[in-house]
Amino acid sequence: MSRRRVTGVGFLFMCLMFVLVGRLIQLQLVETESYSKHEVNLIEASIDQRTQSYVLDEGRGTMLDRNGIPMSETIPALVLFPFLKDRDWPIEEVAKIIKTSPDEIDRSFDKRKQPFNYEKRLTSEQMRQINELSIPGVYAVNKPLNENPLAAHVIGSVRPNPDLIKSKYPEKWAEGIINEHTKLGISGLQAAFDPFLISEGDTTLLYHADRQGNPLLGLDVKLFSTTDSFYPLQVKTTLDMEIQNSLEEAVDEAGITNGGAVLLDIESNNLIGMVSRPLFESDDPLGKGAVNQMVKGYFPGSVFKTIILAAAYENGIKDTRTFNCDLNLYRDGPGNRDLGIMNLKSSFAASCNAAFTELAEELIKLDPDVIENTATKLGIGKTVGWEDMLYHYEDFKQFPDESEPVFFKDDKDKVVIKAIDQTAIGQLNVKLSPLAIANMMGTIGREGEAKQVRAVSDILYKNGTTFLSFSERNLNGKLSNKVVKSLQESLREVVVSGTGRTYLADLPVKVAGKSGTAELGEDLSFDHQWFAGYFPYDSPKYALVVVDFERKEKEYKTYEAFASIVKLLQQFERQ
Repeated sequence: MSRRRVTGVGFLFMCLMFVLVGRLIQLQLVETESYSKHEVNLIEASIDQRTQSYVLDEGRGTMLDRNGIPMSETIPALVLFPFLKDRDWPIEEVAKIIKTSPDEIDRSFDKRKQPFNYEKRLTSEQMRQINELSIPGVYAVNKPLNENPLAAHVIGSVRPNPDLIKSKYPEKWAEGIINEHTKLGISGLQAAFDPFLISEGDTTLLYHADRQGNPLLGLDVKLFSTTDSFYPLQVKTTLDMEIQNSLEEAVDEAGITNGGAVLLDIESNNLIGMVSRPLFESDDPLGKGAVNQMVKGYFPGSVFKTIILAAAYENGIKDTRTFNCDLNLYRDGPGNRDLGIMNLKSSFAASCNAAFTELAEELIKLDPDVIENTATKLGIGKTVGWEDMLYHYEDFKQFPDESEPVFFKDDKDKVVIKAIDQTAIGQLNVKLSPLAIANMMGTIGREGEAKQVRAVSDILYKNGTTFLSFSERNLNGKLSNKVVKSLQESLREVVVSGTGRTYLADLPVKVAGKSGTAELGEDLSFDHQWFAGYFPYDSPKYALVVVDFERKEKEYKTYEAFASIVKLLQQFERQ
């Protein structure tokens, strides 16, 4: 080999050595915390490879009901660290406490590389006994239970979204308080109050091990926590856990699988309970059952006649006015019921279409915006959930998923007779949410005073002191006392002699309300069935809406659930 070739090979070897040394310097000294375009922290990655960890508390704020009870249920669980399988530890004592065999516990370690929950629920006494043993790697803790929690749609869901959370909370990201595993609210109150609920750091059990899984530097499992007496914050909702549970049972026992219920406290206009079906699946937060249908707009059917009736009363139309209720809604032929000639109140009670299409045509000629104006006075001219300025949030909404009401597609429909007629009976383009309709009933029961609906009353520090409160807020517009009184009497007549009589007339308290059936098309075998009302009639306390979005002919699940809820609430009142 020539000297020149040897020199060339040597030079190439030296260049490769310089490249390798440079690469090592880059990895070890220069880019240790932000390697590659993905900004990988090599130090953290190295530690993670030798770390077994278990998050006891993710550090996210909690939701409370109106009595201060946590909305999320917890279960006592046994947490085991995988390093135990290579150690001698008192497995027999633990097995005896939880009433299982040592072999059963030993088999649970198969293929485990991170701490895990042993699949057996513990009693409080078992938890105490296990923790008194003080075995490193064996802990009895309370873990959240995410299977179909109460008020799942109201509370909403959370999930990790690294890109979004980094852009939304850049300072917390930079400080390392949150990371790609931190959960973000994506629906319901979790989304609305995410800035207050976002984790301030988790509480974690950590165990550092060498490559063989032995303790690193002799350290046992350590508890790490960044929380203090003030954080995380707590969101105190207006929901009542006991009533919410009864509400869900009533809806499910009635067989409503697509629909739900909304319950408001009339005096405060607070949301006490809300049920939406299909059920929310926590493992599939964007799939089936993810939408809270109680805040979305649907055809209200004849419940919408309440607005037309209010407009009629406001314009001086008397209960003595009569209508031919044998006609169809267009009044150009016979209807599907022989009701005869009826006065205004009786027409409302029997849900006569012809009467309300005639009224709507007449009223819109006098004022094209009469429906929208009357809806505003009833508290449903726009979204009804609590909203206002809050710190640097110009338009903070407690119900971020709530749909805007729709009355007409555009003003052209206000000069088309058939469009007016279909609108008058809550069809065509009319869309109102069950929450909005509950608010309308609450407004009528409250003598015409329209308010926003609250789902949260306060935000509390961890120690229970108040961080922020949400005051009651009124909506613009008000019906006269005379009109409200006439509406109340007409809503009561629906139950006394009209469409609600069969199921609701003999309840332990007097109920007032309006039924509604919205047709969806000839090709579908089902329709929307509603009943919206308030009670007790003589001293209104609750506004309630129940809706079945897949009601088939001769099914009356809505009435059954409404009646059950009224009875259950009366039992609570007597306790």
